[in-house]
Amino acid sequence: MQSGYFAGSDKDRADDLMEKFLDKSVKGIVCARGGYGCSRILPMLDYDVIRSNPKILIGYSDITALLYGIYQKSGLITFHGPVGTSSFNDYSVDNFKRVLMNPERSKTFKNSTSGEDENVYGVTSIVKGKGKGRLVGGNLSIMVSLIGTEYDVDYSGKIIFIEEVGEEPYRVDRMLTQLIQAGKFDHAAGIMMGIFRKCEVKENSDLTAKSFNLMEVLQDRFGNFKIPVVYGMSFGHVKDKFTIPFGALAELDADKHTFTLLEKAVN
Repeated sequence: MQSGYFAGSDKDRADDLMEKFLDKSVKGIVCARGGYGCSRILPMLDYDVIRSNPKILIGYSDITALLYGIYQKSGLITFHGPVGTSSFNDYSVDNFKRVLMNPERSKTFKNSTSGEDENVYGVTSIVKGKGKGRLVGGNLSIMVSLIGTEYDVDYSGKIIFIEEVGEEPYRVDRMLTQLIQAGKFDHAAGIMMGIFRKCEVKENSDLTAKSFNLMEVLQDRFGNFKIPVVYGMSFGHVKDKFTIPFGALAELDADKHTFTLLEKAVN
């Protein structure tokens, strides 16, 4: 039964998810949508049961909280990718299949060139170079909200992937600054950003004339880093999506605007 802006109470939602992990007939869990509320159920999940019943769980946006919690508490690889309400176009389906249905040990992922998703900055190398590490990350707002909790993930040696929607540049600045000041990027191997959709100053805003734009914020916050940093990759609140295995070993090439999986994400 719906509870306010949730599909049900925290306990009901946690129980539903655990039921799917326990059901031997369920091979994968595709979240219906993002939204808000996943972080509330993290303390109610049985991570020993999840570890003993590994299966695909995929989603993005608020689902980032589940990806973090399950990886941190059980060590399982989860997947940042389409939800039930996503556009399952050829590009997204092809990438979904390449990771989950026909996995290969080494797969290089190239960005979409369809033009379906508006990206005024194109794919931009903020800091060039290559980096190798396990992929962790997700929605910027959720990543920041998990700092200081038992579900946060150590970024050391990791390739951090980040997406966001509907946050103006000053908010993106604030969240990135918090991650930087918390030392989250100090020992990271690379940063891979998707397309930050609707993250410019709103038209006719009092801030319009004096605001930094999104790219100015990203270059200011990341420009002096000593690890590869790239913006505009094909994931986030967009139509053409990668399926990114959270926890899998990969290499980021900020010069070529690609990342390569170095191991299979599923058996």
